Amino acid sequence: MLGKTDLEATTCWDFPTQSEGDPDAGDPSFNGVTPARCVSNLVRRYTRPDELVVDPMAGSGTIGAVARSLGRRAVSFDLTPRYRSVFRADAREWPLRANAAALAVVDSPYSDNIVYGSDSRCLGRISCREPRFYEQMARVSAEARRVLRPGGVLAWIIADEYRGGAYTPVGFRLLSVLSHDFEVRDTVVLVRHHDRSASPLWEHRARRFNFFLRGFKFLFILRKPVGESGG
Repeated sequence: MLGKTDLEATTCWDFPTQSEGDPDAGDPSFNGVTPARCVSNLVRRYTRPDELVVDPMAGSGTIGAVARSLGRRAVSFDLTPRYRSVFRADAREWPLRANAAALAVVDSPYSDNIVYGSDSRCLGRISCREPRFYEQMARVSAEARRVLRPGGVLAWIIADEYRGGAYTPVGFRLLSVLSHDFEVRDTVVLVRHHDRSASPLWEHRARRFNFFLRGFKFLFILRKPVGESGG
């Protein structure tokens, strides 16, 4: 365990800053940016040096950047790439061979609340209240199962939605979808920081109108069955 004493030991992960002082750990200004230490925990726990980590919704570029800094190979793609290290591809059609990766980290849209780009295929254009949202996420899950090696790990970050007075339990619905393809290993609470709603004005509104601001995201940790190939 030498060198691993800084890994998270509980199922509540709280990282107050995105990059922990590393300017190369993605873009902290990106909407819904993935905390670098969250990625570091996943990469160090579930992969070894030179193994492949896949980020199919690359967004801020954090996942690939952290994986490479830890001596892993990384493939990052997105429908609307913003960095040279990210190439254009659809998360529903991974341009990778079967059984190639040790870890896939998916930090996906959780509804149609943020505009990520102009591509009409973007999953962030589908409301989580529509069955089609989960049908499309099931396609991403199937690609993850195909590309991950037997025993490989899928880590998926997702949030619930509260909008217009209606609550949608996105995390629980998505977990039901993912459990058809993977063995569920654990659920982590990833504390949210620096959201646009994290302000005194929104706190006042939450108390006045009796609703809750989203305080965390789910981090689902799943495993491809050991006896299964992905061909």
